[in-house]
Amino acid sequence: MNRKNTILKSTLLATSVVTISAVTNVTVHADDMASKTQSQNTPEKQIAKKQDNNNQQLSALKQQQSNSENEVAKQNADKLTELQENNAEKIKILDQQLQNQKQVTQQTANDQLAAKTNTVRQSEQSQAVAENNAYQSQVDAQTKANDQAVANQQQANAQELANAAKHIVTPEQKQSQIDSATKNTQQALDQAKSDHDAIVNKLNDQLTNDLKQNAQQEQAAKNDLKQPNQADSQKQLDDAQNAVNNAQSKANDAQNALTNAKNTLSASQNALTQAQDAQKDHVVNTINLPAGYIDAWKEYVNTKEKNDYLVTESTYPDLFKKLKKLDDEAFQNNIEYHSDPVAAKTPVVLNDNGTLSRDDIIKATQYAVSLINPIRKAIGVTPYKITNASIDVAQDVANEYRKDNWNTWDHAHDNDALDRVANKWNIDLVSESWAGDGWFGGFGHAYTNLTLNDLYRGVYKSILNLLFNDSTQAYGHATDILGVRAANSDLTVAGDNLGVSFEYGKGMKAWGQTNVGGFHFNSISDASSKNIQRLVKEGYIVDAADPNSKVNQPSYRNEIAIPGQDSQKQIADLQAKVNQAQNQVDQLTKTANAANQTLTAAKAKLADLQKNTADVKNSYQQQLAAISTKYSDRATKLKADHDAKIKAENDAYQAKVSQLNNDLQTKINTIKAQPENTDQLKAQLDQKLAQVKQDGQHKLDQLKQAHEARLQKIQQDAEDTLAAYKANLDKNAQIKIAKAQADHDASVKALNDNYTQLKSQLDAQQAKLVNDDQAQYNALATKLGSELTALKNQVLPKPADHQTAQNKQVVAGNTNTVALDTTGKTTVVLPSEEKKSVVMTANDKRAEVKTMTNLIQTTKNNKNGTLPQTGNSNSAAIIALGALTSMFGLGLVTKKKEW
Repeated sequence: MNRKNTILKSTLLATSVVTISAVTNVTVHADDMASKTQSQNTPEKQIAKKQDNNNQQLSALKQQQSNSENEVAKQNADKLTELQENNAEKIKILDQQLQNQKQVTQQTANDQLAAKTNTVRQSEQSQAVAENNAYQSQVDAQTKANDQAVANQQQANAQELANAAKHIVTPEQKQSQIDSATKNTQQALDQAKSDHDAIVNKLNDQLTNDLKQNAQQEQAAKNDLKQPNQADSQKQLDDAQNAVNNAQSKANDAQNALTNAKNTLSASQNALTQAQDAQKDHVVNTINLPAGYIDAWKEYVNTKEKNDYLVTESTYPDLFKKLKKLDDEAFQNNIEYHSDPVAAKTPVVLNDNGTLSRDDIIKATQYAVSLINPIRKAIGVTPYKITNASIDVAQDVANEYRKDNWNTWDHAHDNDALDRVANKWNIDLVSESWAGDGWFGGFGHAYTNLTLNDLYRGVYKSILNLLFNDSTQAYGHATDILGVRAANSDLTVAGDNLGVSFEYGKGMKAWGQTNVGGFHFNSISDASSKNIQRLVKEGYIVDAADPNSKVNQPSYRNEIAIPGQDSQKQIADLQAKVNQAQNQVDQLTKTANAANQTLTAAKAKLADLQKNTADVKNSYQQQLAAISTKYSDRATKLKADHDAKIKAENDAYQAKVSQLNNDLQTKINTIKAQPENTDQLKAQLDQKLAQVKQDGQHKLDQLKQAHEARLQKIQQDAEDTLAAYKANLDKNAQIKIAKAQADHDASVKALNDNYTQLKSQLDAQQAKLVNDDQAQYNALATKLGSELTALKNQVLPKPADHQTAQNKQVVAGNTNTVALDTTGKTTVVLPSEEKKSVVMTANDKRAEVKTMTNLIQTTKNNKNGTLPQTGNSNSAAIIALGALTSMFGLGLVTKKKEW
């Protein structure tokens, strides 16, 4: 196959050479014809001549390369053919050697098997002869014994016939014998039954006694156990649990006191920091009141009707008009909030439920009180105080609003939430004024990236609207915030301690706004205030004055400092409060640690008691269970032993009854079989003689069967021995043949691999020669092509510039758009006047956004744009101000009152 491939390849190469030569001859012939017709040496003819010379050189090189490649191919084919023929001869020798080895191995195995077969057959024959001899001796002995037995039986039969009179029994005698045997058997059966019943009764009595004794022993063992005193254990556990409860209560009280003290310390430190910062970079916002504003509210305090809390146009017409006019001026004077750069650096992050943190509630409250208290003092009303209780109440109110998912913009105050907070703190009521937010979170209510400056702005704007934009609400918010309600009133109107919180509903919508929320100004009564003390003195039951109320616990009554203006004295006072609060924190920390240690010890003692009690109880129960198990197992065993004995006795009794009945039947059969005459006697004797002969023949038959079995085993053993020997010979022969085959295959593979390796080397050399020849040919072609190009550039004229212009083509009627170059390719040219940059926008509309300040200013300048209050949802101002809403707690509902 390889030889044929080589010849075919050589033929193809030769064909290629002939083809190239034919082309070359035609080219040369054409050149000769051109020379004969040449009339002058034009550039075109010079170029043609050069092309012919190039073709001749390339053809000559290709002819030379083809001859060389064919010669190498022939040499390679000869080498491969020679090696292939040598390998074939060697493989033939290897095949013959393998066949010889197989034949020798098989012949050796056959010879060994033949020798082994001869030995085994001789042994088999010897064993068979010995077995035959032994069998014949046994047969002779048994035949002799059989003959003797027959002779003995014949002699006995003759003797029996000679004494026939002694062995003949009449029917009457047989019946008498049967009756006697039957009677004896019945007596034996009766005695067996009596003995059986006695044994069974004894066994039953024994089981009853054993079970009774077992139960007595079980109860005695249980009585010996010491049962734990449950009453004593329970009392110890109760005492230990009470100790834990008391310790837990004290620890909780200590921790609450410590927490409140830390809150007071934190608030005092914040107040100190704010006061110190106020002297540096803080911008202070103050509420500037117009002349007559304070006097107007003093007039209300002095002239208000009993238990009144509103300023209506019908009740106080002159004062109402005066306040409304003053409100407009006050609102305009204070509308601008001055941003605080220091506060703008402090972030405010709302809780997940949309409420302020406790620290930010304190800051909001401190800021609100700093704006409101100067007005309250000027009017003559006791200034707001801030306590831990008022801050926590404000926080509870915000949380309760969110739990109810309450929309204050649409539904006013959540009175149920306010009642729940009042009940929690054991106070009469929580008063509330509320302002919808349009400044803290901005018009869009985003509530992200907020700062303390944003919080201050929201509080500031809320106070402006609660005080100076409240005429539509009959000044209910103003009377609450300014604290003027308490005058001439028997109501617990709160207004003593303030907390300012904030909350909003995520996604909650109202009045065209989303995420609506607002500021809560929540105040509670102070037990030490003049109004509360007066009510108590007059006999009213006031929860806020109850010393046991949660709101009056010492830690909650602690005041939180209120930062004031830049006063060194105030800073010193605040520093003193910080020091005092720190000392209290330190002392309460020790108290809390001691309480926790006491609690830990009490818990450990309780745990030990619980464990010990449980261990004792478990141990007692385990011992009880073990005793029960022990004696239950013993009772089970007693019953099992009893049942086994009863069964054995029943089986023995039944066996005895069966034996007695069988013996009786045998006796009866024997009696009935006695001969009644000489003929019957002779028949019986003949039967005995026949039985003796039959027994003898049976023994001879058994000897023959055993003999034949032994002969068969001798033969089978020989066959098994030869089969095993042959199997082993075959196995060894196959191993030798397999090894010879493997050696033969390895030698053949080595010869084939040698041929494949040589062929790969020769093919690689041939391929390299062809590649090198092609590279040489390509190099010459490139060189000749470069020379031809140089000749063309030398003898041919260059095209003029105007010719290029003539080659332009018109595309779509625009002569300036597309031109052809010398290669025939098109080039797109854009006119210079069309090269413009175009900017596309997604939306060419622009939205104008007005700031909240502008909206508020616009509203205030509009006569009809009064601040919306509850019940005024259709006013244009509600939409413009983002649904700003102010609400107030009327302070009418008390938790418990006796009037």
